[in-house]
Amino acid sequence: MHRILIILSAFIGALVASLLIVSRLLARRERVAWEDVAKPGKVIDLAGAPIHYVDEGSGPTVILIHGFGGHAFSYRHQIADLSRDHRVVALDLLGYGYSGRTKDADYSLTAQAGRVIGLMDALGIERASLVGHSMGGEVAMRVAAGHPDRVERLGLVASVSGDTPNRLRGLRFVRPLLPLMSHIAVDRILRVSFSDPSKITAEVRDAYTDPMQIRGSMDGLHRMMSDAKRDEAINYERITQPTLILWGDDERLLPEFMLERLRQRLPRADLITVMAAGHVLLEEQPAACNRVLREFLAAKTADQAEADGAAVRA
Repeated sequence: MHRILIILSAFIGALVASLLIVSRLLARRERVAWEDVAKPGKVIDLAGAPIHYVDEGSGPTVILIHGFGGHAFSYRHQIADLSRDHRVVALDLLGYGYSGRTKDADYSLTAQAGRVIGLMDALGIERASLVGHSMGGEVAMRVAAGHPDRVERLGLVASVSGDTPNRLRGLRFVRPLLPLMSHIAVDRILRVSFSDPSKITAEVRDAYTDPMQIRGSMDGLHRMMSDAKRDEAINYERITQPTLILWGDDERLLPEFMLERLRQRLPRADLITVMAAGHVLLEEQPAACNRVLREFLAAKTADQAEADGAAVRA
C-alpha cells in the first residue's frame, strides 16, 4: 500500500510538472507588447487604465459591453447597423481585447462598471442605453443599479444573472496553469457558444484569440478571478429602466437558472427568444437581433408618450 502511494504521488508530481512545462510554453505566446499592437479604434486613459473603444454614428447613444473573452469585435454587426441613426460606443473592458493590461488595477466587475461611467464622462455622454452580452450584462446591470440616472434603457443579451461568487479560493495555485487552461477552454467555449459550429470561421477564431497574445493577458485573467471578491450583490430594485432580455433558443453555455433568476429579479423586463441561436446570438442571428434591438431602443416609455401627447395638445 505504501509503495502504491509513493508511485501515485510520483505520477501526480510528474503530471503536474508536465502541465506546468506545457503551460509555460503556451505562456510564451503572450509575445506582443500592448503598446506595439495595432488597435482598430481609439484609446483613452481612465485613471491609469487604457481603454480601447469604437465610437461611430450620431443620434441617441448606445453603449455596447462585451462578455468574457470578447471585445468590441463581438458587436461588429450591431455597430454597423445601429450607427446609421445612433451614436454607438463599443468598449473593451480592461484586460480584454485591445484595452490595457494594467498590473495593479481593480478587475472586479464593479470597477469595470465604474470605467463605463468614466468613459461616458470623458466622451461627454450624460445618458445612454446600455447593451451587455453575457458577463457584460452584469457590468451593465451594475451601471444601471449604481447610476440609474445615467441609463436610459438596458438590454441584456444572453446575460449572466449577477451571481458572482464572493470567494474564489486557491487562485494563487491556478495562475501557473492559466495559459494551458485558457488554451483548452477557447475552442471548447466557442463550440458550445454556437448553435451552428460551421459559423466559427477562421476570422472569428482569430478575432477572439489574437488579443490573448498581448503580454499580461493571463495576469489580467487571474486578477479578474481574484478581484471577484470585491463585488457586492447587485441591488436589482434600483434597476427601473425599460429592460430587454434577449436569449437564444439553443443556449448551452449558461445554465437555465440564470435566465430564471433574471426574470425573477427583473419582473418587468421583456423576454424575447431568438431562434436558431446559441450563446453568441449576436453573431449567429445578427439581422434578427438588430431588429429586436432597434424596436426596443425606439420604443417610448409611458412618461415619454404622455409628454408627447401633452406637447401635441398644447
